[in-house]
This record gives sequence, structure tokens and C-alpha cells, in this order.
Amino acid sequence: MRFQRLDLIRYGAFANRPVLLPAHSVDLHILVGPNEAGKSTLRCAISDLLFGIPARTPFAFLHAYDDMCIGAVIEGEGTSSEVRRLKRNRQPLRAPDDTPLPDNFFAAHIGTATREFFESTFGLDHERLVQGGLAI
Repeated sequence: MRFQRLDLIRYGAFANRPVLLPAHSVDLHILVGPNEAGKSTLRCAISDLLFGIPARTPFAFLHAYDDMCIGAVIEGEGTSSEVRRLKRNRQPLRAPDDTPLPDNFFAAHIGTATREFFESTFGLDHERLVQGGLAI
């Protein structure tokens, strides 16, 4: 699975902000920006899209809980899908036309990976870098 686009529809300080991740022969995207540019917000949005927006999220300071929404266009195994996750307990995953998607929508792409595994493997942040350095 790869993200073609991540949409911060109503999440954190962002509204209707797409982040394009075009495919290249070397398919690695490194996001660089000053403090408070949204790098950590984007990292958390990916986890929240895949695993659910936590009940008490720190990213509901601009948008009400019920209004929060993250979207993405993902590709995998020759197909492309657009998905949105709302801050809801029931049927939070939706197609662009608001049709509910199954709760296990991402399972075909991430298998049984948990949020903890995903974040420790792909969500490297400053705190984890420091912890890893101290552990060495």
C-alpha cells in the first residue's frame, strides 16, 4: 500500500489541505518544515486514518470531535481507493459518496499490524530518536 494523497479535511489546525505524494522511481517522501508546520500532525493523521481517531485526541482544538475527518487516496495491488475516516464510534470509514466501508478496510494492506507496531516502525519522531540514541 502507498498513499497517493493524504487529505487533512478537518484535522488539527488544517481544513481541506491535501498532501500529494506522487510516485517516483525512488518512492520515498521526506517532509521538512519549520516548527509548527504540521509535520507531526501529518504523521499522527496517517496513524489515525489507519487505526481510528482516539476518543480523546489532541487534534480537536479547531474542529469539533464530530466534524473531524481525514481522507486519503491509496493504491495497492493494481487498484486505487479513496477513503475517509470520521471521528465516530460506528462506521467511521467512508467512501467519498459517504457509503460506509468495512471496519477492516485496511487489513488487506496492513495485515494484523497494530497502531503501536506501525508507529514504532514508521512514525519516527524526535522523542523516539532520543530514546533510541540513549538505548544504544
